[in-house]
Amino acid sequence: MPGVRLHELRHTVVSLLMELGVPPHVVQAIARHADVKVTLKVYAHANLDAMRQALGKLDGRVS
Repeated sequence: MPGVRLHELRHTVVSLLMELGVPPHVVQAIARHADVKVTLKVYAHANLDAMRQALGKLDGRVS
């Protein structure tokens, strides 16, 4: 894949794993982060998107 850096591909894979609900400690092992806190901090945006979707389901239900 010309033009795609390994770091970008790695970031995409880890982001997708988080979005798919793979447990953070498993993603940490795959990404080879020293601590699960690093995984959660760097890829928190994936969790934020899931939270937004969950809260969006409440739209119209709470009035």
